[in-house]
Amino acid sequence: MRTTLFTLVILFCSIQLFAQRQMDPKMIEVIKSKKVAFITEQVGLTSKEGEKFWPVYNQLETERFALMSKRRELEESAEVKSGKSDDYYRKLTLEIVSLHLKESKMIEEYSNKFLAILPAEKVVKMYRSERKFRSYLMHEMRKNDEDKAEKK
Repeated sequence: MRTTLFTLVILFCSIQLFAQRQMDPKMIEVIKSKKVAFITEQVGLTSKEGEKFWPVYNQLETERFALMSKRRELEESAEVKSGKSDDYYRKLTLEIVSLHLKESKMIEEYSNKFLAILPAEKVVKMYRSERKFRSYLMHEMRKNDEDKAEKK
């Protein structure tokens, strides 16, 4: 279970990459709609399941993004405040770890919510489809970066 939670935390961190790239809001909406379609198809959600699933999933994404934003702020504050004491960095480390733990706990709680909505097989498919979608997006981002480099 811990391995699964750790894997999920790492996988969900990829969303942070998109936020860091400061993408166009229209592009973010396109990605979100593609993600919904991708997960819906991969999981095999019925319309009835989707009505219950997506509000819960979207709430998870909102909460997860808030935690990742806080963690990113802490990590970036270390860059701005170089030369601080070892005690400062120890405290910062504990705060970052605490946010990771909160995120893991949150994922565990939402997993239980998903299991109340969907059969367990579909919950596993949802986690797998998230990973597949992130891989697809990473591939597309690399491809776009390569295309931009070739045009220069």
